[in-house]
Amino acid sequence: MSRKTARLMPDRAGGAQRADAPTPSSVHAKVDTLRAVLDAAGPYLPGERLAAARAAAARASARLELSLSHTTVALAGTTGSGKSSMFNAFTSLDRSPVGVLRPTTAEAYACVWGDRDGGEALLDWLGVQPRRRFTRESALDGDDEVGLRGMVLLDLPDVDSIQPAHRAEVDRLLELVDVVVWVTDPQKYSDLVVHDGYLRRLATSRGGFVVALNQTDRLLPANLPQVAADLRRLLDEGGLTDVPLVATSATDEVPGPPARPRSTFRKPDPAKTPLAATGAGIPGFAGIRQLRELLEPAVAGRRAVLERLEVDLAVVLDDLGELFAGAAPVVSPSVLADGLHRAGGSRDRLVEAAEQYAQHAAYGLPKVWFEAITEAATLRAAELPAALERASERVNAFDKGGGWRRAVGAVVPGLGRKAQEEKDRRTKAEYARVAESYVLAPVRDVVTAYSAGRAALMDL
Repeated sequence: MSRKTARLMPDRAGGAQRADAPTPSSVHAKVDTLRAVLDAAGPYLPGERLAAARAAAARASARLELSLSHTTVALAGTTGSGKSSMFNAFTSLDRSPVGVLRPTTAEAYACVWGDRDGGEALLDWLGVQPRRRFTRESALDGDDEVGLRGMVLLDLPDVDSIQPAHRAEVDRLLELVDVVVWVTDPQKYSDLVVHDGYLRRLATSRGGFVVALNQTDRLLPANLPQVAADLRRLLDEGGLTDVPLVATSATDEVPGPPARPRSTFRKPDPAKTPLAATGAGIPGFAGIRQLRELLEPAVAGRRAVLERLEVDLAVVLDDLGELFAGAAPVVSPSVLADGLHRAGGSRDRLVEAAEQYAQHAAYGLPKVWFEAITEAATLRAAELPAALERASERVNAFDKGGGWRRAVGAVVPGLGRKAQEEKDRRTKAEYARVAESYVLAPVRDVVTAYSAGRAALMDL
């Protein structure tokens, strides 16, 4: 299984296009697969991966129950990057407070374009307070806002806020929204803390991600390509080569260069054309046309939601897939029964026999399963000597009732051998019962969980 990171890739007609575009049924299938793996193998998975997988399944299930005709787009970034100004420019409502030197957005603001009913349910799920919700499109707009119909735009608190609660709110919402627009500016675009702490993590774990170089109206036309190329370089070096970068301004025009083709995000030489969009031919406020060029196809195509969920689930399934390899080996129970019989009641040799069986049963499996099988095989090892002693007593008690056989066997060697062979058979049978209860059944439970989880992943 390979990770597939979906981006907002416009085609020549201006609409988002992917040959393998996800559908509700394909995303539901991934959710079902993830749940099947968790149901089968959850008790044996590492805690961190288990928590991430459960959270992804819960997010996807909840989002699929909500409106797929609405696309949630979050404006995120540091203090003073212009997120709130961009939100106000998009909405033309001037509802989000603007600050430069300190964070002013303590809770997320949201604006819904078009049908508010489905958007309201989404905002309830996101936890946006009713007093911070607005509606943008009206009859007075005509068709000016039709390209954004279905968008739910959020202005998030600052990621570098001095208030821990603000940062926690940002982290929570970034896990839930469909598209993230990371807003930076010419002064802070190279902040490595932001690149390492947010940008690289977001870009590798989700689809629907855009970086906006904002406040470009403060740059001279000759400086914009230089700053954009430097930011493009930082993104590329961080593994974000397919993340689009756009130049924006919430208050004025973006300074040159002239319009470039809209058909691609990147040119072969990113140092010459580092920006993804120009906004040519896109209606709306002058300084945010470049961003609208990317967002409108994503919103109109109604695919950003599914692409985001698909990537989220694919990342988790890939991580879980690393914990599964080939089929579990088939090991005969007699291997363990014989080992227990040869141990002669020695506790150390009994534990060694259980461990050797575990090694056979876990051969070739990933470490987490090798450890789980070994633990299952030796969990009751301390009880084995007493259990085997009771087994021997049962054999001896049966043998006491056959005194005549021993007497006859003393003068008839052939019959004596048969009596001894019968005793050995009963001893092995009793030992096999002990092995089943104390070692084989616990190991089988783990192997069954492994095989079921592997089968679920292979069916995807």
